[in-house]
Amino acid sequence: MSGAIRTKERCPICGKTFGPSFICDSHKTIPTRFYVDLSWKGLRIKIYSDKRGDPLDSYRRALRIHTEINDEIEDHRFDPAKYLRQDIEKFWTKNLLARFRDARIDSMAPSYKKDFKRMVARASSHFGNADVRDLRKLDLINYQNSLEASGIHAKYQKNHLGVLKTFLRWCRFDLEVLDTVPPIPIVQVPEKPPRWLAKEDQMAILEHIPGEDQPIIKFLMLSGCRPAEARALRVRDVDLRQETLTISSTFSGHVLRDQRKGRGALPVTLPIHPEILPYFKVRCALSLPGAFVFINPRGYGGPYTERALQKVWSSMRVRAKLSSDLRLYDATRHSVATQLRLAGVPLPDIKDQLGHSDIRTTMKYAHGDLEKLRGNLEKLSLRKVEQIRKEAEDGG
Repeated sequence: MSGAIRTKERCPICGKTFGPSFICDSHKTIPTRFYVDLSWKGLRIKIYSDKRGDPLDSYRRALRIHTEINDEIEDHRFDPAKYLRQDIEKFWTKNLLARFRDARIDSMAPSYKKDFKRMVARASSHFGNADVRDLRKLDLINYQNSLEASGIHAKYQKNHLGVLKTFLRWCRFDLEVLDTVPPIPIVQVPEKPPRWLAKEDQMAILEHIPGEDQPIIKFLMLSGCRPAEARALRVRDVDLRQETLTISSTFSGHVLRDQRKGRGALPVTLPIHPEILPYFKVRCALSLPGAFVFINPRGYGGPYTERALQKVWSSMRVRAKLSSDLRLYDATRHSVATQLRLAGVPLPDIKDQLGHSDIRTTMKYAHGDLEKLRGNLEKLSLRKVEQIRKEAEDGG
């Protein structure tokens, strides 16, 4: 075998160097630190740790690494950087995850940052000092199993693995330390049809909304706009001559962002529903371009905060005796999409109304076709078949 196992330690009692057996003959002490002394391609290399950076604290561990190195030399796979601690630490998954977090966090929506940090921290805790270059499919499967064992719901397992995939792609394409990205486990998330309200139920709800809060709720029910985008709508986004508005901003938590939700999402221009148009004409005609379209009557002239709008909805839901798990999103955006689908509006048109960048997102509203199928089934009947058979038997 190439190289040898050595130690720099001496017997802590007599101070003598350890012999080839690594045992002090007089005091039976053994060293606690070893290294592999190797000559490779004309270089003298001393390896004090394994690929994870753990020290060679026993002869057995040193022998295992020594054997592993010789196998790699024989197969022309040996890379001393994978064993030298100062180089190893650069490739520890936890260190690269920290760099990845810092590189991405500033460009993220504020509302997502907390979850992103939590998911990065969980991956960092799991993979720790593992060399990112050595991660394989089985390692990722084990990570998913650990998420499941921790009681994390399938949807959030998928989110965790999505962050890990983005991190590995960053390692490959930005840092160029990976040749390939290991296959990411696929998590099957049960698709639940969106909850929604019929128009009659929405109208009944409006009776429980204070008059000063009705404009924004009506707008949400008549446009399908996201609540955070409605809160961010400003007078400059409204064209009264064309009776249109352009959604180009959103609130992420308390931060106003001059872009729509979603990476690369472009502004979308929509017609203003005739039933809400009078409010826009009054509000926008004499207001400054930077003024918000919907003003929180309790907010000293400012826009609705997420908490304030949620408080309006919660109060209204209690008075209307609605289920406690029915969200404002369900009563507005989901309801608009489903009502349009039930009315026979094609999915591509609904996609444009909701501002989806991918029609696959809109496909979840295809459940509206069930109503058409139900109507079609009513055209079928077994009664006539049975009646004809009975008449034939009676006649016979």
